[in-house]
Amino acid sequence: MSNLYKAGKTKLAAARIAISTMTLLGASTVQAALPATAAPTNAAAAGDYIGLIKGYAFDIAIVLGLILGTIAFLTVAKNMVAVYADIGAGKRTWGDMGMHGGMGVLLLVLVIYLITEASTVIF
Repeated sequence: MSNLYKAGKTKLAAARIAISTMTLLGASTVQAALPATAAPTNAAAAGDYIGLIKGYAFDIAIVLGLILGTIAFLTVAKNMVAVYADIGAGKRTWGDMGMHGGMGVLLLVLVIYLITEASTVIF
């Protein structure tokens, strides 16, 4: 049992040396360059860090507006599916679905209009 333990320990030490050697050789030849950061849509002049931060803040605000519009769309769609299910159950009529659809479209138009206006005011 002792000889097996010593043989296993020797093999483990040899494997560790081989892995260390491969790591050292591989690390010296692999040099990955990081990608350049994308400039904001409203890029500032070189050296203007406040303008750069404002540009990135503008891009973040636009993405948040898109997320808000997506949430509004999904909410209207969920409401329409719920009304359709109620029609199948006999609790509502097709007129209710038309009213919910019309109000949903108006809500989406209003949300998109407000997001567009806010994006012009931000910067």
